[in-house]
Amino acid sequence: MRELIRNYEHSRELAAERIHQLTKERNMLRKNGDTTRIQELDLERRIRLLYTEQGELAGIVEHLTGYARRVEERGNT
Repeated sequence: MRELIRNYEHSRELAAERIHQLTKERNMLRKNGDTTRIQELDLERRIRLLYTEQGELAGIVEHLTGYARRVEERGNT
């Protein structure tokens, strides 16, 4: 179970890194006035989807962590 939780946490970290990369690229393109390229790369939608994915992963980690804690508590009683 702990390995599963670590894998989800790692996925959440990867999503956060990708959000940072895409946001940086979008901001650079915006600064250079290249809004067409932002639309071509569909950066706004991709960033929004990654935020959604990151939130869902955080919820899964929270749920699995709570479940693991309850199972451990039952084993200790």
